[in-house]
Order: sequence, then C-alpha cells, then structure tokens
Amino acid sequence: MAEGDTGAADYAFEWVESPTDIAPYLNSLYILRSGGAVVEDMMPAYSGQLVVLLQGGGKMFFAGGGLAHARSAFFQCPLTRAHRFEIQPDTVMLGVSLNFRGWAALTGLSVDKFRDCALPVEEVLSKPLAERLLAISPRIGAGALSQREALEELASIVRDGISPIPVRHRQVIDRTLLWLSSSLKPEVATLYEALPYSERQVQRLVLRFFGQPPVRLIRRYRAIRAATLLSLPELAPGLEAEIREAFYDQAHMIKEIRHFTGRTPRRLKPKEKSVVKETLGEPGYGSVDLFGGSQDEALGRG
Repeated sequence: MAEGDTGAADYAFEWVESPTDIAPYLNSLYILRSGGAVVEDMMPAYSGQLVVLLQGGGKMFFAGGGLAHARSAFFQCPLTRAHRFEIQPDTVMLGVSLNFRGWAALTGLSVDKFRDCALPVEEVLSKPLAERLLAISPRIGAGALSQREALEELASIVRDGISPIPVRHRQVIDRTLLWLSSSLKPEVATLYEALPYSERQVQRLVLRFFGQPPVRLIRRYRAIRAATLLSLPELAPGLEAEIREAFYDQAHMIKEIRHFTGRTPRRLKPKEKSVVKETLGEPGYGSVDLFGGSQDEALGRG
C-alpha cells in the first residue's frame, strides 16, 4: 500500500518486521491509516504499545469509565480486557507493539500498577528520548522524514531506551510465556515448578510483569487463542473440539471470548476485517505462541 492511501477501506495496518537486534522485545512495528470514516472497534487484551500520532486523532474508552485521547506521542499500557475505541477520519499513527519483555525493558513500569490506561511519553521516558518522539510528527510535516523513515526513528528510540532486564526477572517472563504457550489450559502447578521461587513470589512477579495472576492469565490467553483459531478459514474438527472442551460450555466460551477480545465467536469470521483480527494475528501478537502446544501439529506448524 502506498503511504497515506487507504482507498475505500476504513483503515489499514501496515505491519513492519522488527529490526533483528530489538526483535526479542517487540511483536512488530506498524503504521495505522484510517480512511474517510470514523473507525469504531474493540481493542482486545493486548500488550503495551508506544504510539506516535502523525495526523487525525482517536480515543479509548476504558471499561472502568476512563477516557484517553490520543496525544502526539503516548504509551498505551497493556490491556487486560477488551476496550472500545474510536479513530477519527484520515488518521495516521506509527506504533511499536511491545511484548512483555519490551515493556519491562523500555518502561520499567509494573503492569499491575500501569494497565488499562494511557500515559504521555514525558512521564515514562527520559527527557531526551521523549523530545525525540515528540519531534517525529513535526519533522514529517516539514518534509524531513517519510513515514517509513519515521518508523525507523521510532525503532531507534526504542533501541536507545531499552535497559537490560535482570536475568531472574527475564526468567520469570520467558518461562511464563512458555507456560502460557504450552496448552489452552496449562496447570498453574507447572509454572510453580518451572520457577525457583515460592508460590507467593511467583504470584507477585507474574502480577508485576503481566498485570494479572496466573489463573487469570490462563483465562485471558485461552480466550485469545480460541478466538484466533476460530477465525481461521479452515479448522480441523479435532482442534475445534479441543477448543470447545477447554471451556465449561458454549455460553462460557462466548462470554470469555467477548470479555477479552470484544467479539463473539460468531463475529470472528474468516473474511472479517477488524482491528481484533489484525492485532490477534501472528504479525501483531507475537508474545505468546498462539499456535503452540498441541495446536501446532494440527495446523501443520510442527
């Protein structure tokens, strides 16, 4: 797609692969462009993002009643459930989708304290980095940067802002991600066994880095993975049965998927174009292997 050209579409994502050296911290980079109409959709429970607004605007309606308007540059803190948002016509945003390692390394903020909200970059990053972020949009307006060059600058700022994660903290993040990827219903005891901490310490650290305790994380990623798999054009009967067996019943599955993705299974159609499907697809959601565990073989990914 040419820069700034969305055609008749309401919006379009352009996903850009992360530079190799910072790829362990990111899901991806992206440019989001809206067309001539207001976009109203749901943002699923998603990892943190660093966003630069080039033109237009938008707002997020948080489930607790809060409202955040898009700033020139801001952090969208990790989301623990689906939230409604609106994007104005002719909006262009650059974004970095941070995985949980990236959020810890770039912001140093505990997710249990900073979740389901937005923060100005000036409150999170050093003054020099914040000033570089805030200068991106004016530089594009002056013709000094193209959108793709601006995305490269955004990646450079992330690179300069990352601090090493202590080895033991990274161990918690990585082993928790591996545990979440192992099954639609992983056992909490397995996570406790994988980490050299007491159960209370594991609970505290998982809450710090993921914003929710292990039991809640199981619910969240079960719903996200089920939604992603059910949106595929073709799904083997055995895999579909496995998904349904992961929930108490049909009503429970619908309720959980709606809570964490903002969609019901019926609305996750293969041909549907939505922000939910874009962000939950492999380009936009790389923190957890959504197709891990027994699903790999069934999908020909093993």
